[in-house]
Amino acid sequence: MMQAFKADIEYKKEEVTLSSQFVAELMDQINETRKTFDSELQKAVSVTFPAFDATRTSSIDLLAAIIETALTKISLTRARAERALYNHQPRDTGAFDQGVNVAKTIEAAYFSLKKEEKEMRVQSQSLDRQLREYESLMQLVDGGRNGYQQIINDWAKVQQETDECLKDLRRLGWTGD
Repeated sequence: MMQAFKADIEYKKEEVTLSSQFVAELMDQINETRKTFDSELQKAVSVTFPAFDATRTSSIDLLAAIIETALTKISLTRARAERALYNHQPRDTGAFDQGVNVAKTIEAAYFSLKKEEKEMRVQSQSLDRQLREYESLMQLVDGGRNGYQQIINDWAKVQQETDECLKDLRRLGWTGD
């Protein structure tokens, strides 16, 4: 019995030794494969990223030029607006003349706003009149039963529910094809 037990232990020792050797060989293979992958990755990065860097640099330069152009246009528009508003002269005309120009500009703006206010009052009165006519027409069409109002309410409800369904479908991934 002891002999069988010793034989079993020897057998297990040999199995452990063989398994250890197998694991060591696997580790060596993994290390070799990792080295190969690392070198291939370095080669891919050195080939791929410079092209991306050149493209990205070009995009950044283009964006900077667009921003600079936009800022120049804004400055030009501002200068034109100041010149048009204050009647600015390149030569020095004195502070008194500029004060007069500003006063005239403010006065002109005031009268323009007053005129616009009168036009808006007339337009408001016209719209109020049209609204009253429309309401009387609706009363005539409905005949006091609110039938047309029910149609409008139902249509609005259908539209709202349709919009909610579309939102739910988009949330679930529907693209509308």
